[in-house]
Amino acid sequence: MKKLAGLAGAMAALGMTSATMAHDFFLMPNQFTATQPGPLRLQASVGSSFPQPTTVVTPDRVEQLFVNGAGKPQIAIIGPGEKALNLQLTAEGAGTIVAGIKTLDRDVEYAEDRIPLILEEYRVSPNALAAVEKLEKPRTLKVSSRRFAKTMLCVRQCDASGSAGRPMGVALEFIATGTSADHFRLLNLGQPLADYPVDLVNAEGKRAHLRTDSNGEVHIASEAKGSMMLFAAVMTPPAKAERFVLNLSTLTFSRP
Repeated sequence: MKKLAGLAGAMAALGMTSATMAHDFFLMPNQFTATQPGPLRLQASVGSSFPQPTTVVTPDRVEQLFVNGAGKPQIAIIGPGEKALNLQLTAEGAGTIVAGIKTLDRDVEYAEDRIPLILEEYRVSPNALAAVEKLEKPRTLKVSSRRFAKTMLCVRQCDASGSAGRPMGVALEFIATGTSADHFRLLNLGQPLADYPVDLVNAEGKRAHLRTDSNGEVHIASEAKGSMMLFAAVMTPPAKAERFVLNLSTLTFSRP
């Protein structure tokens, strides 16, 4: 299958919007390629100004930290800063490292006037949209919001160790399908999510609406450079309980 029409041959052809108004949860390193092993700083933030941090994620909101890759990496919380939660990543050797952070699940309720904005911000499946539409009006959309953020960086050099393509076992996540930041697969409950909407945000905060292919993959156009973020949202209608489950996932990376 062609690369999503060449990822539409550049973001302009995809109709990149101006700065997004989405409230993304993302993880940003102070540098995507470090020249030496040792302590690296990461920031976890929620906001609408990627790649700039906006709102602090407090330590009590963190459920779990994740890390894998070369050099026996470790990750720890330093503490809240002015606009983000500061984390420290350490590694003994060179290679690719992937770090992640999951916040505690949070129950949220959206009134009728907020629902259209939420469904515009979080592009979900037709089944989820239909289930929301069936709610008795005036509607209250009750969700269990579950956020996960992930970043991919390299110490000295990127390698073929496979850490970037190794799932961390959360409900919704992106993994790399190669050794460079060119091809990514969206996994939902460990399975590829085919023909599904995802967003790509560039370093200027411009947002492109994309879809995964039949293998659940997104292919980044060669002309796309700099810091980027992939975003996806999956909403599962309730079977018996009142609340929808809304999984939100991001992956940040950089292309030289």
